[in-house]
Formats: sequence, structure tokens, C-alpha cells
Amino acid sequence: MPRTAAIVVRRVREAMLRLVHPVEARISPDGRAVAVAAAGPERAELVLAPVPAALTGRAADVPGDVPRAPSGPAASTDRHSPRWLPDSRTLLHIAESDGPTGAEVRLDALDTQTGAVRTVVRAPGAVEELLVSDDGRQALLLCAADGAERDGMHLGLPVRLGAVPAPERFAPGTGRRSLHLVGLADGSLREAGPAGLTVWNIAWRGGSTAVATVCEDTLPAGYYDARFAALDLDARTSRTVYTPQGQLGAPALAADGRSAAVCEGISIVAGRPVVADLATGNTTVAAGVEDATWLRFDDTSPGALWFAGWDGTGSRVGHTAHPGVVRWSGPVTLGGAGYQPGLSLSRDGLLAATVLDAPGRPPEAVVTRTEGPAAWNWTPVTTLNAQADPELAGLRTEQIHWSAPDGRTVQGLVLSDGDSTGPRPLAVLVHGGPAWLWSAGYAPGDVLGLAPALAAAGYLVLLPNPRGSSGRGLEHARAVVGDVGGADLEDVLSGVRHLTGAGLADPDRTAVLGHSYGGFLAAQAAARTDVFRAAVVVSAPTDWLSFTHTSNIGGGYDRTYAIGGPDAPQELIRRSPVFARGGSGTPTLIVHGSADRVTPVGQAQELYRSLLRTGRAPVELYVYPDEGHEFTDGGHLLDAAARVEQWLATHLAPRPAAAHPTAVPGDASPEPIPGTAFPAGPEDVTLLTPSGPAIPRPASAGPAGAER
Repeated sequence: MPRTAAIVVRRVREAMLRLVHPVEARISPDGRAVAVAAAGPERAELVLAPVPAALTGRAADVPGDVPRAPSGPAASTDRHSPRWLPDSRTLLHIAESDGPTGAEVRLDALDTQTGAVRTVVRAPGAVEELLVSDDGRQALLLCAADGAERDGMHLGLPVRLGAVPAPERFAPGTGRRSLHLVGLADGSLREAGPAGLTVWNIAWRGGSTAVATVCEDTLPAGYYDARFAALDLDARTSRTVYTPQGQLGAPALAADGRSAAVCEGISIVAGRPVVADLATGNTTVAAGVEDATWLRFDDTSPGALWFAGWDGTGSRVGHTAHPGVVRWSGPVTLGGAGYQPGLSLSRDGLLAATVLDAPGRPPEAVVTRTEGPAAWNWTPVTTLNAQADPELAGLRTEQIHWSAPDGRTVQGLVLSDGDSTGPRPLAVLVHGGPAWLWSAGYAPGDVLGLAPALAAAGYLVLLPNPRGSSGRGLEHARAVVGDVGGADLEDVLSGVRHLTGAGLADPDRTAVLGHSYGGFLAAQAAARTDVFRAAVVVSAPTDWLSFTHTSNIGGGYDRTYAIGGPDAPQELIRRSPVFARGGSGTPTLIVHGSADRVTPVGQAQELYRSLLRTGRAPVELYVYPDEGHEFTDGGHLLDAAARVEQWLATHLAPRPAAAHPTAVPGDASPEPIPGTAFPAGPEDVTLLTPSGPAIPRPASAGPAGAER
């Protein structure tokens, strides 16, 4: 008969696949309605919801004011990127459907009073950003051409508007991202971006001036060398405004076009806002702001910025003109485009909308007032996931801190089913990036979405944010540069010792699982130490020397993290799991997608062959067809989850007590270095569930007029 743990893992992963994920929420300029881009099991669609009258300060809406979603058959159409026109009635968005010759990408306009949709123009590529001019007369499209390469945050798969060409052509300059201006009245379309440059992200308010992160390279590797530029859309020229020390994201432009801002960070950007005077070229760093992922100039307060970003394992919102800068923070995940915190503000700035995802509460679109006694009291306006799964909602989430060997405080989350008996089998799940993080949410999704499933099945699940992670400031994120697989791995291992020393986890039944860069750390731990009884490596870089020549971010990513380079191939080799030694051998399961271009499948094959040849422990490799850097097929996700659970059950089975080995690497050298003693008791543990933060629920089963 099937084992209980296997049944629970499958049941919870199935429940996670049924979730509807609100990707971003956009409030109308008049603050009366919210448009939500929602990704469900079948397709992406738009959900429209009225803002409660108690928040708007108006009398209750009459039935004619209730916004309507697109009408007519839409089963084969994905709709996303909602953008309101100034009339607060018309909603621009991107519609994608399959046509006779391939994917058809359109800019559509929805009349939210009648539900009627009209096509404005067919887009000349996959639309990665949609902007609307302040006067509502034009739109700007950032389009990726067919074959354009995408990074790991976007599946690591190329843009495909038609069939895969045979043969597939690779040549300099192919797959470019470019800008196109659309006249909304007549549907006119013209290219407006600078010739010969790739545009990665863009800010624009109308007219000929825009600001963007740009570079010459069309591959995602070029993003790591992108600079901040002012663009003239009429002349199609570019002028460099700022050359960063790291990477750039979340650009913003003031209404008068004289000032711009951009976040400077590392890799997956969460960083410090840099404000530029476009006339003089002078730049300043906004004081007191860290881990910002979204910026907007406050048109009512010249020079001031709204921002949203990470705060430890939670999120924060702030305003640079506000005393203390931070206006709100909490142990939840605020969601926006790009899977990072962001807001949408009404025209007067008195209402804000976003997506809120909290432990014990499924993600929903929420709205709050930004001023007055009711400020920052998030009110849900959707019930996309009204029926919370009991096992997911019942998981216990705790914020935890511990000390690394060098004294640095490390932060993370612990998930469990609430059973206080111990010690428990421990599963350590390491996130990718490394400039990503585990944030407090309903069902954390990295590493194949296994954290909630394993916790529900009885594991104690540690989600560490070692140095290199976002949420603790730019210095913490950059602390891994030049030391990948060194002190950051120590941070993870010290978390294991913290939990086992406290008697919460069984040191003889401990596993490490990681995705992408987290898979690299898992592979390093498995090869260099005997701390873990089992390891699972998902979509990971395992040979930095071949990675730099084959990955679509190779040459950019590895340079950013100072892993090595053409002049230092030995350093690339020294830090690669395929060459790592030190432990006696850890049973390792490798899972990879065949179509991944960020960590090509050869990385998995190299690790498999390397471990197979050493013969020190069991190793298996599973390659899933057509999957990229992140898995999207539900059947593949369920199959991978079952194989992982079986691997852990097999290799973490209880065995006679024995002295637990303590070899822990102090750096990335191939030789093991003795471990260090760590505190035995819990340090600063904060319970985030089961009650969760105070977030009021709608009184009704669903907001009136919310059609899906």
C-alpha cells in the first residue's frame, strides 16, 4: 500500500497546482476598481473587482458601476499586463492566443462597463512590458523577438511565436528586445527604441523621453553589463546617464521628464534607488532605502519616491519624504510584476493595490488607504482562492535567526505541520539566485514547490536565507561575491547545526535540496561534507567552466559573482561540484529540464557522470522533456515530487545510532575543514502562523462583479 508521506506530498502538491496566482493588481486612476492579472491552472485571465466604498469614501457603487471582465469565448486566450487609461473605464492589456501560423500577440482594450474588447494592434513580438502615456493617447511596448533568450526568472526558455525553426539559428544580434510606440486612436505602430541596443526594462510617461536599462548584447548575459540611459524615442538615440557597480532594475521617470530613478543591486535586483538629474547627469542615492524592487515618483511631492521591497522574510512600503522612510512593513509577501514587491497607486496617491500572500492565507489582491487612521490596513478585494486547503492553511511558519561561524546573523523560515514532537527528519531547501530569498507566504514555490508538501508530510523544513540573499540589504547580498559555495554554504550548515543542537531535528535524518544556485550549494554540500544523508539537485550549475561557455547568462553571471573567468579557469574548476571532494559520498538525486538554457541540461549530465565515476554513493538523474529552468507542467511537477519523496524516504530511513560526522567546509577549497561548535538553543524565533498578520477578509463570498 502507498505510504502516508507519499500520499500527503502528492495531495499537497495537487492543491498547490489548483491555486490561482494573482500576478499583479492595478488600481484604476479614480481608485474605484482593481484589475488583477491572475494565472490559473488553465490560463491567465483578467479579474476585475470594485474597491469597497468604505475605502474610497464614496457611497456604494450602483450596479452600472461594477467593472466587467472580457466577454465572449476566451478559453484559448491568455490575458495579462492590465493598464488603465486615464478615463478609469478602459483597460489596456496583452492578449495571447494560438493562430494558424503560431502565437498571436495583441494589444487589446477592454471597456470595463460593457465587457466589450477591441484589438488595438498586433504586437511584433512577445510583450514583456506595457506602458501607457499620462494623457492616455499612446502606449509603449517592450517586445522580444521570436527566439529571444529569457533568463531563469522567466523559465530559461526562448521566446517562441511559431514552431521551433529547423535548423535553429544562433548569430550576433538575433533575438533582440525593442520598443514600439502605439497610437491608441488609430492603431498606428512604429519602432522607437535605439538602434543596435537591447532594452531590458523601461520607464516612460509619454512624449519622446524614456529611461531604460540597455546594453549591446541580446543575450541575458548582457543584462549583467546594462547601463541606465535616457532615450529619445523620436530620434531613436540613447545617452548614458549612469553606469552601475552592479545590476539595475525598476526604473521610474518623473512626470516632468527631468528626473529618473533606478534600483541598483545585484543579479535579481533588490537594491538602493539611484536618482538622476537627466539634464546635468548628477546622481544621488536615496538615503535609508534598501532592498527596493519597485519605484514611482510622487507627483504631488517633487523629487520624492514611493518604493516597495523586501524586509527580511517579509515586505515593506516606504516614501523617501516620510520621516523614517518606511511607511509599512510586515511578515508577508507583497507581489507585483516580476514576482517581487510592487504597488499600484490611484491618481491622488490615497489608495494602493497589490497582491498579498501570507502564511495561512492564500494570495489575493488587496487595497489599502495610504493616509489617515485606516492607512495600511490591507483589505482583500478578490477571493480567487476562497477554499483554502486545510493542510496548506494549517502549516506552521516561524521566522528563525542563528549565528554563522564568523558571527553574521542568518535569517530564515521553518515550516512544519505543527507537531511539536522531535527530533524530526529535516529537509533543508536552498533557494536560487543567490540574490533571491525565502519570504513568508502561503505556499513557497521554489525548489519544485516541495517545502509545503514535505512539511505537511512530517518533515521539519528549513528555508535559509544565507549571505547572498535579498532582504537584508545590499551588503548582505554582495557578501557572496568572490566566495560562492564558501561562507554562504557555512550559513546553511550552521542553520542545520542550530536546529539539531536544539533537539528539533534529527542529525541522522537530514537532507538538502536546492534549485538553480541553491542546487549548486546542495551539490557542494553533498560532495564536500557528510552532514546530509540525501541530496536533491534541481536545475543547477555544476561546472562553472562549461557554464560560462554554454549558459545564456554565462560570462555575465559568473563575472558578476567573481567566480572566475577566461584568465582564471582553475578558479572556475575549483568551485565546481563536479570536481568537489571531501565527504564520503551523499546519495544524490538530480532533476533537470531538457530545454533549460540558463543551466543547460549538460550541467546535470556532468554531475551525474562525475558522481557515477566516483562510486561513493547512489546517484540518479531524471531529465524532463520541454521543461526550462522552472518546471511548469503539472504532471512533471507531481512526478518529480513523488521521486524526491521516495528518494528521501529511502535514504533517510532510521538506522542504528552512530556518531554523526561533522565535516563542514570553511571555504570553497577541495579539502574538508573541521566544523565549529554552534549555540544549542533557539535564538529569536518568531511565530508567523497559524493566526498570521491581521488582514480583514471580505464579508461576502466574493466581490460583486468579479468574473473569472
